[in-house]
Amino acid sequence: MTIDLTPHRKQLQVSGTAPVRLSVVDVGPLRGPSRGAVVCLHGCAGSVDQWAHQIEHLAQDYRVIAPELRGHGRSEVPNSAYSLEEFLWDFTQVLTQLKVDEPFVLMAHSFGGPIALTFAASQPQRVSKLVLVATGPEMHIHPLHEFIIKLPVSLAALERLRPLVMPKSYAPVGVIQRVLAGTLFRWDGYKVLPQVQTPTLIIAGQWDFIAPLRQAEAAHRLMPNSRLEVVRYTRHLPHLERPQAVNRLLDRFLSGPRLWREEPQAAGG
Repeated sequence: MTIDLTPHRKQLQVSGTAPVRLSVVDVGPLRGPSRGAVVCLHGCAGSVDQWAHQIEHLAQDYRVIAPELRGHGRSEVPNSAYSLEEFLWDFTQVLTQLKVDEPFVLMAHSFGGPIALTFAASQPQRVSKLVLVATGPEMHIHPLHEFIIKLPVSLAALERLRPLVMPKSYAPVGVIQRVLAGTLFRWDGYKVLPQVQTPTLIIAGQWDFIAPLRQAEAAHRLMPNSRLEVVRYTRHLPHLERPQAVNRLLDRFLSGPRLWREEPQAAGG
């Protein structure tokens, strides 16, 4: 069983040009002195619940903080641009308000990758280690989802369709559209990734067609201090599909040395 995140949720009011109320999970350490902080960022149309297995595992020894991005999950849905700059501002405000000990471990899935990578490139002293799950220098969403949200029908009609064609999405169609226009279609990781010197674990799903293995391999080539691990028999959510295999990789990475560039491995055979 995974941890019940409800008692560990709190609401944070983020100020700025587009204020927003964010839902944030803050839990641990549950069994002794803290080994530090781990901050988790979910992907586009995702939620904190997708990290539940990793939160339960890591919160035994770490303080784990997992915000839900603006417009996602239980966070407020403001009328804003949903630009990378807004997501970065929200993220830095969460760190400040929760007084997160630094440097911390930063872990991101899919669209959370551009946020994490941009932050780590610009403020490397604040991040001790970086974990990238199913992300890379180019960002996309599920082709069916992209087709649906581009249909020439009203936003209200698209939203009525969402529970049927996008049942595992945790953001309104209007938010997904703005994320695509404001961040995903503008993201050029080929310029950002080489700037990241932070020790990085790249986790890829063997059968991921949203962030295919070639994307993870490109990220590995571009990042001077990275290791690539391929989790077999998984698609775009390896941390949900094979959580124990992913947790083993996390344990090895977090307890390992700060410098560790090696050849790609296949995990979870």
